[in-house]
Amino acid sequence: MSSASAASAVVTLNVGGELFQTTAATLSRAGASSPLASLAPSSPADPHFLDRDPRLFALLLSFLRRGGRLPSPPPSAALLAEARHFALDGALLASLSPAAAFSPLSLRPSALLPLAGRAAPSAVAVCPSPHPASLVAAHGGVVTCFDAALASRDSVLTPLPAVDSLVAVSPSLAAAGARDFPGVHLCRFSSDDAAAAAAPEVLSWPDSPSATVLSMAATAASGPPPLPWLFASFESARRNSSAVVAFDLNSLSPVAEIGRKEVFGADVEAAIPANKLGWLGVHNLLLAAGSHSGPAGVVGDIRLWDVRASATVPVWEVREKEDCFADVAASSALSALFKVGAASGEVFMADLRMLSSGGIGLEPWVCIGDGHRAAMVASSGRKEGNGCRIECYYNWVFVARGAEVEVWSQVELAPEAGGKKVMRRNWVGSGPSSVRAGGEEGENGKTRIVSWAFGGSRMALARADKRSVEVWDSAPTAICVKS
Repeated sequence: MSSASAASAVVTLNVGGELFQTTAATLSRAGASSPLASLAPSSPADPHFLDRDPRLFALLLSFLRRGGRLPSPPPSAALLAEARHFALDGALLASLSPAAAFSPLSLRPSALLPLAGRAAPSAVAVCPSPHPASLVAAHGGVVTCFDAALASRDSVLTPLPAVDSLVAVSPSLAAAGARDFPGVHLCRFSSDDAAAAAAPEVLSWPDSPSATVLSMAATAASGPPPLPWLFASFESARRNSSAVVAFDLNSLSPVAEIGRKEVFGADVEAAIPANKLGWLGVHNLLLAAGSHSGPAGVVGDIRLWDVRASATVPVWEVREKEDCFADVAASSALSALFKVGAASGEVFMADLRMLSSGGIGLEPWVCIGDGHRAAMVASSGRKEGNGCRIECYYNWVFVARGAEVEVWSQVELAPEAGGKKVMRRNWVGSGPSSVRAGGEEGENGKTRIVSWAFGGSRMALARADKRSVEVWDSAPTAICVKS
């Protein structure tokens, strides 16, 4: 029988007393690790027998027939358990929030996830592609992981009094850090792997084991060497030295020390530690930025590192003085850096292709907001950007201002208008007057965003004084509460 004939041959299954017929090609979509993929063609007179629930199997077979797309509603815990039996749980969870379905203007509140205890969430993270978009939240010293279906949770108690930095490495592993507690603490949500159970639970700066963590970032789960890495920005307990340390996520061992800084005398501004890290996967560059507030105002520096070339000399850096950044982010898709000015609160953009290499660059920023207002406010000493956050996800730039989220998109003007590409602003949801989780409208239902994360087709928000996590999805669905 030819391979084409074998793929189209009919496979008959008796599942719990109910007959199902499909093709070998359909069952092969389950993947080589699934027992379904190895079932040979069979006739109704001699079907394969599976002692499983036929109702649940019918849903899984429909999932395979639809090419890995699951019809609503989201899968139940019983369906996820059945998928796990057939090694389909990873594909099933990955289909719930595909990155290809992300659309910022279609984001709507889809779930409100309550957290145990009295502490409000301080940090959230979403597991990056190609993993399913599971969600991790830190509240107090506890780190809780929700699966991609938001149907089950697993919590880990850390020794940290409160978590400031959080990275979701995979659905079974997260990294947590705190500004006043040493080391990166690994949170494992599945200890089936004996090798993982024997791995160290705390990652430290080898030259300063008592150093605290200011920020973290991870590379993609797959890619060219030296991936995958976890970057952590450390500051010594005496706050007189700092460095970014790269850890191999396979061996969990330190592999590089990047941009070490030492404070000599009172020259604190010359050795500002990095409190924001970001990874530009397309360019293989590490963004490391830090700021310091002193008598002369807010100053900071932004550096881009090619970790394969040098751990001591950045490929580009700029010193921020006038309208220093309140927050900064990098976009691989747009090949640009973005910042929110601490004084003006306006959004600025720096094209990576225009940045000079080999030392301190000239002023790279172009205001994509109100440039005239930015110039006026910057010289007035005001701090309208304090507390603002900025993050990049694919082709979009998101800015959190208090309780609201705005999104900047790149649009191409018509040929008669010059045909160039410009950035335009919109609001996520309905803007400042949108209905918030809990049903309250306007100012009464909103609190400040303290942390956020993007992954798959979702945006996760943690708000001040709210013991829950908001999940926004591109598909408009009603808010549901998961217990």
